[in-house]
Amino acid sequence: MDIPALREEVDRIDAEILALMNTRLELAGKISAAKQDAGTPQRDAEREQQMLQSARDTEHETLHSEDAARFRELLLGFTRDCVARKRTQPKPKRIAIIGLGLIGGSLAWALKLAQPGHKLYGVDLEERLEGPKSTKLFHKLYDPTEGAKAVKNADVVFVCTPLSRTLELLKTLADDVPKEATVTDVVGVKTVLTRAAKEIFNFPDAPYFVGGHPMAGKAKFGFAHADGSLFVGRPWIITPSANDPVDKLTILRELIESTGANLTIMRADEHDRAMAMVSHLPQLASTALMLTAGDRADDIAGPALREMTRLAGSPAGMWNELCRQLKPELIAELQSFKAYLTELEMAVHFGEPLDKWFDRANRLRASLEGVAEPSPTA
Repeated sequence: MDIPALREEVDRIDAEILALMNTRLELAGKISAAKQDAGTPQRDAEREQQMLQSARDTEHETLHSEDAARFRELLLGFTRDCVARKRTQPKPKRIAIIGLGLIGGSLAWALKLAQPGHKLYGVDLEERLEGPKSTKLFHKLYDPTEGAKAVKNADVVFVCTPLSRTLELLKTLADDVPKEATVTDVVGVKTVLTRAAKEIFNFPDAPYFVGGHPMAGKAKFGFAHADGSLFVGRPWIITPSANDPVDKLTILRELIESTGANLTIMRADEHDRAMAMVSHLPQLASTALMLTAGDRADDIAGPALREMTRLAGSPAGMWNELCRQLKPELIAELQSFKAYLTELEMAVHFGEPLDKWFDRANRLRASLEGVAEPSPTA
């Protein structure tokens, strides 16, 4: 067997695949632009399911049907990431990112992928700067004692630190950031933060502050797990007031959308009520489910348990603070969750059919995914 010749043939095929991928991205970009002009959603979940099923239905001599579907699913995800980054390419900006963990690191990658001309200035503890230094993403890196240098010429400052630290930084940022610049954050609680910022940034030469929250993350934290595609297709909420400057909001919108995120505007109190349901409740439910399973499932756990307990790998530190801030809203959601668990428990106990709960959940799930409603249970 002539291995060098076979490798040469593989290289040729790979080159053809890359050329075809380039063409595919060009076509996908045109489709994306047409959808944007028409005001229709970028993602068509129903068509994606059809494409995956088509891959399964196609027969190949060596490639298994499920592997073909998995490849197409990866291809769709890769295409979405690339198109989202190219959909809007902002002008180069000077951007300071304070806190280079998962969110701050992912933001740095995403911004640079969208616009290589950005000058990024990062701030974090000295012992956490080795990873960021090795990437060459940043124009300059600073420890917190030199944080003022990172923000003094910034156009936009992203504060990617936990709530307590973000609240501590507001006064310093109001003094150090240029008045022409915009300051935003990524914290999952908005009412207390925007109220504090409104008081602190309330002087003539203060920069503009607007609360923000990207609805993206992983169970693993830290710069080592940063991912430039983390925000693609995810909501990024901002909480402006009625009289906020349109020009600065436009710059922030362009930067956020360049990461592939979908900008969403909400009131701060509306955001907090929603977060108790879509973020905090799933975290606590995942934790409770993992505690229930314990170590009994180590050898036999399948995808269902693993997917539903993914969030159980999150550290408690951040969630202690977030749950305290949204205590009333979160308790209301937990009580509603417990009520449904009690209904299901009673139905199982008395042998009652589960159809009405499953049918309603099926419809709600289909709506969440943006696909046609499933047929009711016969």
